[in-house]
Amino acid sequence: MTATIQPEKVLKDLRELWAQLGREQHDSGGVLRACAMTLVVIVEDDSEAQQVRQTLGILMHAHPSRAIVLRASEGASLDARVFAECWMPFGRNQQICSEGIEMTADAANLGEVAHLLIPLLVPDLPVVLWCRGGRFFSSRYFDPLFPVAQKIIVDSSHAANAKGAVAVLKEFRSRGRRVSDLAWTRLTGWREALALSCEESLKTSKSAQIEYAGPLSTSVLYFARWVEQASPSTLLTLTPVPGDAGLRSVAFSGGSAPVVVKLAEGGSLEVQASGCTSRSMLPSASEDALMREELSILGPDAVFESVLSR
Repeated sequence: MTATIQPEKVLKDLRELWAQLGREQHDSGGVLRACAMTLVVIVEDDSEAQQVRQTLGILMHAHPSRAIVLRASEGASLDARVFAECWMPFGRNQQICSEGIEMTADAANLGEVAHLLIPLLVPDLPVVLWCRGGRFFSSRYFDPLFPVAQKIIVDSSHAANAKGAVAVLKEFRSRGRRVSDLAWTRLTGWREALALSCEESLKTSKSAQIEYAGPLSTSVLYFARWVEQASPSTLLTLTPVPGDAGLRSVAFSGGSAPVVVKLAEGGSLEVQASGCTSRSMLPSASEDALMREELSILGPDAVFESVLSR
């Protein structure tokens, strides 16, 4: 692959973009440049790149960054262009903007791309690599990019085999890579409901049954391992049931009091404990909501790492 872009030229284009934004907004309050990290996103095609741009437009409000959207596909030529994501906070005249770079590259030559990326990373700020889709679990294309990132975010729900995906993540962890999985992030509401309402039952229960629908997913495996850690004396069983794919319920028995937590209507969880029933809303499972949560944890996620090590 012959490089058709130069990092110096891309950085010059970014400076010119900011100068243009400043001129355009000079009379209406100006522009505030915001950046807290470099966020590199790997996508497969133009449609996916467009979806990511929409997600980035939301993420930038809470996590402003230099976003590098890399479309890596077979035979693609190397190219780059710059863009900006801007918003105006309520009650203010000044726009806040974050910058971005869209790149295309041949997926088979990401080693060269990794060298080109290094000068484009914002100095002295964290670097997060977000690998969308299932290719992370089925190819070695992305390997050259991993050393540039302090954190790698994946979504194992796209993997063809749940146990195989967990094995891949465990191998990455053994190599010292900090990997996060949006399949784990989707469990936040379930874990909070159990931790807040059922702590004593978790400690004393003798048996637990997790019901799930559809194929056995990484989220179900993670949840089972988390329950086993929280309640080490519990005999745990996994039971498939009809219904929409995903976790359906967990029931604890043989302890201080039986407890059932199950998925209810309207995206809520119903908790039945000590003769009382309560409900809590699950947090949004949209991609931007999951990414907001993960980008808030740039250090180690000790609980996830502990679950992954089992």
